[in-house]
Amino acid sequence: MKKIFRLSEEQSRRQNCKQAAIFGAVFMLVGVTLDIVVYPELVTNLFYNRLATAVLLVVLGFFVRGVIHPWLTTIVIHTVAILPLVSISLMIYQTEGALSPYYGGLNLVLVGATLLLRWTTFDSAANVILCLMVYGWALYSHGSEWADAFIPSYFIFVTGAIASTGTFFYNQGRFREFCLSREVADANAKLEKTNQKLRTIDETKSRFFANLSHELRTPLTLILGPTENLRASHKIKGDLLLEEHLDTIEDNGYRLLRLINDILDLVKLDSGESPPRPETVNVADFINGLTSNLKPIAELKGLTISCHCDANGGANIWVDRDRLEKIILNLAVNAVKFTASGGSVVLSATVEKDKLLLSVADTGEGMSEEDMSNIFVRFWQADMSARRKHRGAGIGLSLVKSLTESMQGDIQVESNMGKGTTFNVTIPAPVPPENAERMEHHQRGKDVLEKFNERARTLTDHKTARDTIQKEDTKKLPAKMRKAAGKNRVLVADDEATMRKFIARQLNDYELIQAEDGKMAWELAVAHKPDLIILDLMMPEMDGIEVTRKIRKSKELSRVPIILITAQASEAPRLEALEAGVNDFISKPFSTVELSVRARNLLDSSEFEVQLAENNVRLETAYGQLKEQESLLVQTEKLSSLGRMSAGIVHEVNNPLNYTKTALHALKSFKAEIPDEEREDFLEVLADAEEGIQRVIGIVSDLRSFTRGDAASMMATSLSEVIESARRLTSSMLADIEFSPDIDPALEVHGNEGQLCQLFVNFLQNSARAIEVKHEDKGPFEGKISVHAKVESDGRLAVILRDNGCGIPAEDIDQIFEPFFTKNDVGEGMGLGLSICHSILKQHHAETKVVSEVGEFTEFTITFPNNGTE
Repeated sequence: MKKIFRLSEEQSRRQNCKQAAIFGAVFMLVGVTLDIVVYPELVTNLFYNRLATAVLLVVLGFFVRGVIHPWLTTIVIHTVAILPLVSISLMIYQTEGALSPYYGGLNLVLVGATLLLRWTTFDSAANVILCLMVYGWALYSHGSEWADAFIPSYFIFVTGAIASTGTFFYNQGRFREFCLSREVADANAKLEKTNQKLRTIDETKSRFFANLSHELRTPLTLILGPTENLRASHKIKGDLLLEEHLDTIEDNGYRLLRLINDILDLVKLDSGESPPRPETVNVADFINGLTSNLKPIAELKGLTISCHCDANGGANIWVDRDRLEKIILNLAVNAVKFTASGGSVVLSATVEKDKLLLSVADTGEGMSEEDMSNIFVRFWQADMSARRKHRGAGIGLSLVKSLTESMQGDIQVESNMGKGTTFNVTIPAPVPPENAERMEHHQRGKDVLEKFNERARTLTDHKTARDTIQKEDTKKLPAKMRKAAGKNRVLVADDEATMRKFIARQLNDYELIQAEDGKMAWELAVAHKPDLIILDLMMPEMDGIEVTRKIRKSKELSRVPIILITAQASEAPRLEALEAGVNDFISKPFSTVELSVRARNLLDSSEFEVQLAENNVRLETAYGQLKEQESLLVQTEKLSSLGRMSAGIVHEVNNPLNYTKTALHALKSFKAEIPDEEREDFLEVLADAEEGIQRVIGIVSDLRSFTRGDAASMMATSLSEVIESARRLTSSMLADIEFSPDIDPALEVHGNEGQLCQLFVNFLQNSARAIEVKHEDKGPFEGKISVHAKVESDGRLAVILRDNGCGIPAEDIDQIFEPFFTKNDVGEGMGLGLSICHSILKQHHAETKVVSEVGEFTEFTITFPNNGTE
């Protein structure tokens, strides 16, 4: 880039050198005025100096234009600057030396050369040094004093330094500007190439659409023609299924033909291959005829359509009838499409000053300002999503605009959201010429497809209106349907009634439910629980992917297989659908065999999956019960072993305890012999020892009761004694907790004493652990556990155990009695405690209720039957 920049600057310097030389020559000669005023006695000598310098500068200025070699150009340019420096220095020598005011001319040369000659920083610095040398030579030759020479030398140096510095920054700026200009030029070149490619692509696209449309029209002719012949045949009269098939072929054939014609019209208008074919048109008759043709469409949708032509509207005009018809039909059909039942559409026409003024107004949905700026853009639609309510390719209004402009007309739109839209079209409408009839005769050679084209313009709109009525009928499906015995239920959702009918005919072995949009599909799926769902990708309200997401989030419908029907060839919608949970795809067009086979395979797979899921649930339940029983057996075996060991311990411990009790009794007999001042201490020590012995005996008794019981040994048991035993066995965990029992000693519960003790031990351990967790999370607080019992009105005994610990989350309450469910860290329990409690309560025919608030409390209510059985 720098090399290119230097070459560019070289060219500029060569061009500027001539201007600098001329400027130098002119101002050198004009300087004679200074000589006359300051040094009149030296005018002649100084004039010759100036004249010689001016002549040489002019010669160099013209010479530099023919120089080719860069090094020679540099010499010439430097010479243009050196000549004035030498000439002025010679004038300084001839005048007063250091005191000569002509040193200012050297400053001018330094600045002027820098600006005009576009020097590099090196060239500018070299010029400054050369200037100082020449000026020094003049002063030295004149014999000037050093003190007198300092001031002018200083100013010359400073001027040169500023000029050199300015040259540096100027060149930097020039280089950046040059780079930017090159980038802009490159970008413009690329843009021009891109535009050329786009023009080529656009032309290729137009040719492709034109060729494709022409090629499609031939097979369409061979479809619609035989279809029309079959419909006229007497052999199919009364065959409703065959007539329905013919209706489907004919309707969709004309729909395709209209789309092809619209595309072909756009291509012709773009390429200019279709010039206008004007003919005589009576405005009133023309508008009234079109309105009559459109009335059946409007009436099917529950709309009123009318036309209004003033007196001038009855005149004859000279316009292209075909294009005018397409403009009005597209606008009117659009108005019908976007106007709800009960609305109205009005066509107006008048002729003023050789201008046809058309207006199509409706009371429909209206448009926003943002949408109004895009409505004439090709293939644009206000709703481009897969959930749009109104189908179409986005060609109609763009075709209207192109047709209007091809007739040198203009189209404007006015609209208010929720109030309606009005299109105003202005088209030149001259009076028919005198030879109009002869000119029309040469233009009447119509395409052989013209009769099909004319039917295509209106037949597809009749079909759209029929679909609307069918949609309303579809919405009247019953809220509940019984599933037919032995038949799978299939939900088919598509916004086109013809497609729903087609699919229904292929799946007549199943019980079918039909939905006309995504919202209705979701509602019917929830209401009827189908075995298979077939969804179209693009539907109003909710598209197929959105419906799939809602179904997959539903617990009842999450396993229902879904087939998505799509006409899109890109991979993005398929990937999005797979992520949403679609099981299979069918691309349009598809064969009837493919649809039936895919549906049957998915239904078989779904049934197998349901059976497998049910078996898994049963297996998981059985496995949980097995593990629970295993844990109970292990626990029972441990208790049995502990009981046998405790029996031996009790036997071995009881003898020393009896010896100790006897010794204490014997010691009491000596109390009379103890001195009075020591007797009180003696008796206190004996009481402490006796209390300790009783506590040991109580713990051993509790241990024996806790370990010896089994499910068969049911008896009336004191509830207060059982809870006290559980407290003593968990005393280490309850040391820092306020334990508040409120149990009537007379209350008894029918059950196994050991199991009941284990039950309350587990509950107390869980409460103590909950208080400890809350202490770790929120810091120190006063832990409390309370137990109280009461007899219910029906005679049952209720035991309420409450703690102010960490509480149990609502989502975990239903799981706390399941085996191995725990929120503790690894190594802090297996999650069997409450599960064992649940098993013990079941053996005692007791019920449990849990109420908890996270961070506040947990309350267990255990209700025992009044007699131990149910």
